[in-house]
Amino acid sequence: MNESIKKLAFMSLFMALLVIATAILSFPVPNFNLYFNLGESVIYLVALIYGGIPAAIIGGVGSALADILKGYPVWAPITFFIKGIEGFIAGTFARRSKPYTGVVLGAAFMMTGYAIAAWRLYGIGAVPVELAGDFMQVSVGAIIALFLHRRLKNLSFDDQDKF
Repeated sequence: MNESIKKLAFMSLFMALLVIATAILSFPVPNFNLYFNLGESVIYLVALIYGGIPAAIIGGVGSALADILKGYPVWAPITFFIKGIEGFIAGTFARRSKPYTGVVLGAAFMMTGYAIAAWRLYGIGAVPVELAGDFMQVSVGAIIALFLHRRLKNLSFDDQDKF
């Protein structure tokens, strides 16, 4: 099978998985227009297997689409930016260093970005709630992704750096 077709197929599957993990496998946070989800695990897994650019595209587009489908359209552009950069950071630094380094740096960017966004949208009182939820979300996502990465790292392609 042509490598380009394989890449497109895997990226499409991961995009669908991200939307499902974010929009369906999610839990609302009371009193704020926020929700906890398992999408981080998919972003980190794509970052670890395929690198920064695929993780940026899948993380940004898939997560923003999930926000729209979930009924949080105000968050979609914010999510597109934050999750895209998070995926890029995680994938880029995971390749240059250790996998967990990329995930930790991506998680730090995500938490900072959403804390700022929550503060701007809902006031300073939303920041601790946002940070607590995000810490849980990135922690669970990192554990799942690092666990699966060991088993799925052979899904990468020979010319993955040309993505």
